[in-house]
Order: sequence, then C-alpha cells, then structure tokens
Amino acid sequence: MRPTWACRADGEPWPCPHARLALKAEYDRNLAAMTIYLAGLLYEAMRDLYHLNPHDGPSPQQMYQRFLGWSPFRRPLVEPPA
Repeated sequence: MRPTWACRADGEPWPCPHARLALKAEYDRNLAAMTIYLAGLLYEAMRDLYHLNPHDGPSPQQMYQRFLGWSPFRRPLVEPPA
C-alpha cells in the first residue's frame, strides 16, 4: 500500500517475508531483474516515506536492508581481507 509501503496482506513493511518469497518465485529465472526492480522501488519508497515523515522515517541503511539487503546479488561495499 503506497505511500506507507505496508503489505496489504499482513500490514508489515513491504517487502514482507511473504512478498519476498513471491518475488523470488516470480523472478526465479532472472534474479538480476528482480534486484533492478527492487532498486527502483527503493527509490520510490524513500521519496514517499520521507515526504510522509521527514524527521522520523527509516534510515537509508534500514531501507537498503529492507529492499535489497536480502536479495541474492548483494555484495559488501568493502571486500573482507583474504
């Protein structure tokens, strides 16, 4: 549900665990496309949530984890030492 970005089924922040499973099933053969799709939604969600509450909204790190941190193509910003 926009602009709050809550799941219609359970009211949890979207993408909730059920939405994540559905996305993985839908994009099973093209996980890179799923990551690109989620990155676009991350941008829209940050704009909407900041507009609704510019002072107490989720941090950029929280938004990244929520939208992209669980995706299969995430990589650390800094490679760990070998």
